[in-house]
Amino acid sequence: DSITHGGGAISYSPADLEYSFQTYLNFPVVNLGKSGDTSQTMADRFDNDVLPYHPRLLIILGGTNSLRGGASAEQVIEDLIIIREKCINNGIRPIFLTLPPINPAAINRAFNEDTTPDWRQQFDKVNAFIRAQRYYIDIEPNMCNENRELPVYYGIDGLHPDIEGKKMMAQIINAHWSTVTR
Repeated sequence: DSITHGGGAISYSPADLEYSFQTYLNFPVVNLGKSGDTSQTMADRFDNDVLPYHPRLLIILGGTNSLRGGASAEQVIEDLIIIREKCINNGIRPIFLTLPPINPAAINRAFNEDTTPDWRQQFDKVNAFIRAQRYYIDIEPNMCNENRELPVYYGIDGLHPDIEGKKMMAQIINAHWSTVTR
């Protein structure tokens, strides 16, 4: 989704590479993120968008748009299982990232949109599933404030990590990369 695709600070586009966490990774990547994607659209476009690259590894971050749109954690988990199985069936190692938190008050200020009241419980269920996978990187705890929300200094719009948030995501990924790739 847009967290992977890039963008941040409300109006910057994915073309502004400082808003993409891939810019700060210590290894080369091809960014296949697509703004607006749900976990279902990620699963649906896997064959056309991922397989032509013949990757050995795939970083998977998705589900925020689905959960914010009212999908259940169970539906997101079903979609992530589909993506995981497609990876395994094609000799790709799936490396999941936990969902970073959001900040409903900041989302409302930036987009005039409400967030489902049980967002935290739904995110927690998806992140518990991700933490049960063989290969995952836990970015969520390092991106939370005392209320377990995304601090505005990481993402002013409450949804998309800005430059410092993207740097933090990359720092966490870089620190754990050897663990999930050996």
